[in-house]
Amino acid sequence: MRRRITTIAVTAVAAAAMALGRASTASAVGGGDTIRGHYASQADCQAAGAAGAAAHIWSPLFICQPFAAQPGVYELRVRY
Repeated sequence: MRRRITTIAVTAVAAAAMALGRASTASAVGGGDTIRGHYASQADCQAAGAAGAAAHIWSPLFICQPFAAQPGVYELRVRY
């Protein structure tokens, strides 16, 4: 009986450690977005994102958002 309890406890600790390792890796990687360029306008950014998606370079899920460090600049974030 003691051997079974020890085996179950060791298995539970190992499973918890694996789950924590996966969670920390996923949070370190982020949402999976990659910056692919900076553009002077929202329209230029959208056009570049659509062109890359149409050419199957990245997925159709892309985001054009204002670049915080420079007003008036948009960064293209894509998912592969």
